[in-house]
Amino acid sequence: MWRRRRSSSDTNDIRQHDFVRGLQLPAVRSVRDLVPFVEERIGKPIRLQPAEVGAAVPCGMWIATSTGCYLFYDPETSPAHQDHIIAHELAHALMGHRGMTTLLAPMAGGLLGLLDPGLIAAVLGPAGGGASILGRTNYSETDEFDAELVGSLLQQHANSYRPPSGSEEADRITRTLLRRGNPERPE
Repeated sequence: MWRRRRSSSDTNDIRQHDFVRGLQLPAVRSVRDLVPFVEERIGKPIRLQPAEVGAAVPCGMWIATSTGCYLFYDPETSPAHQDHIIAHELAHALMGHRGMTTLLAPMAGGLLGLLDPGLIAAVLGPAGGGASILGRTNYSETDEFDAELVGSLLQQHANSYRPPSGSEEADRITRTLLRRGNPERPE
């Protein structure tokens, strides 16, 4: 019998699945609910920031400074796409990816008006002031590919949430489903 030889992408997929399993993620209803977990894991507060910055800028961006992190996402896209962007950027944080230490000109134009002047100084200061920037633009780089896969796994985890049996939420869902199946059943 022929056995398929594992490719480097298969090995990477296994490594990323193992990484996510090793995180021991809490049960959450959405990717956004993972923010406190990621904050604790990286030891910094994270601020989710919708940012209308135009087509010249990536649809998502992660800026990490020594005191906090800013996750920018496009508020003009669908909620599902916003969650995908957020999951991708959280994946970068969890994997400890480092990005650029200076803002590229097209990115700077839209973001500078949204940022605190102290943050701008930290990012644009000498050698980036210890800040790093990751912009979600393409998937050719290994870090981007890994963040895309781990972000998808984070979304899969969040989408697998089921309320505990016997909880008020589970009972409410059950009552609704039973009522829909039998319209004469009282509420």
